[in-house]
Amino acid sequence: MLLGYPLHPPGRPEQRRDKHLPSIQRPMLIVQGGRDAFGTPAELEPILATLPRPATLHLVPGGDHSFKVPRVDPSRQTALIEEVHRTVAAWIASIVSR
Repeated sequence: MLLGYPLHPPGRPEQRRDKHLPSIQRPMLIVQGGRDAFGTPAELEPILATLPRPATLHLVPGGDHSFKVPRVDPSRQTALIEEVHRTVAAWIASIVSR
């Protein structure tokens, strides 16, 4: 499980940190903010297609590297974090039940 995967340093997409990912022989869940400066979902999607095991990308719409969404009311931020918790819990349950 990768929460806010740091694909590259902010502003340096040429310094990718993904060479080791294909060697991971386990299912992966990547939870990524839509505005993550360390790697956007659009940058991660092509990498997921190359992975040998099932890999799932869960997008936190508008979220940054810490899943914070700009200028929202606190209840919406809480709801987004609760959605991440539910997604992670469901993914873990699916792995355990295999």
